Amino acid sequence: MNKDSRVIGVKAEAEAEAEEGGFLQMVRRRYRNIYRDGGRSRPYLYEYIHRKGFDSVAIALYHEEGGEPAMAFRLGIRVPVYFRRELDLPLSDPCEYLFIPEAVAGSMEPEDKGVEGLRRRVVAEVLEEAGFKIAPGDIHGLGGGFFPSHGQSSEKIHLAAARVRPLERVKAEGDGSVNESDAPPVRFKPLAEISAACCAGEIEDPKVEILARRLALYLGYLPLFGRYATPEERELLAPLKSAMETAGWDRRSP
Repeated sequence: MNKDSRVIGVKAEAEAEAEEGGFLQMVRRRYRNIYRDGGRSRPYLYEYIHRKGFDSVAIALYHEEGGEPAMAFRLGIRVPVYFRRELDLPLSDPCEYLFIPEAVAGSMEPEDKGVEGLRRRVVAEVLEEAGFKIAPGDIHGLGGGFFPSHGQSSEKIHLAAARVRPLERVKAEGDGSVNESDAPPVRFKPLAEISAACCAGEIEDPKVEILARRLALYLGYLPLFGRYATPEERELLAPLKSAMETAGWDRRSP
């Protein structure tokens, strides 16, 4: 008899043991602000987290084979939002959150240093999560990164893009974790539809929305109108595109 291994829920089992480790480090200390005149503020408590490799990458995988750009996203299993149902929320939230539409992304490892390290991480994450084999030279930056939660985390997310061909996809290797193995394959959606889905709250990962906007700018595509920009419109977009091209992690790369 065939087994059905599709995920239908998540169950809490037990508290983790200290020796199991993890990817996050909690910092909880007292601080003072230092003033220009030599004075100091009263002490205050602050707590925040570091990721193991501190920063992350988010990748706009795209193709234009249908005459318009389409970008990849994945359906991730994210325990914190799945268990929102057990919280006394300020606003009721009817969403189930078993699978979260999110960007192809991944954490940097401690050995991922410099532009070369970031490119290696992008190559690895694209193969692990999406099943596409790309080369470091296929990757281009999408401007400055951003802090997803700068009040609670030191993490910065660096943005990149790579063009792929859907027919060249192989089986995604995964990173060995349960939830990456259990997640469905990546999907492609036209940029115009992704933008609408983000505004409608159907996609709630800000990485997807930011990547889609930056990718549209990079390609000279106007999602609002469902078409590529005219030469005159590209001139109007040029300052934004120039700003994107001179910022971010790859601004000094060849």
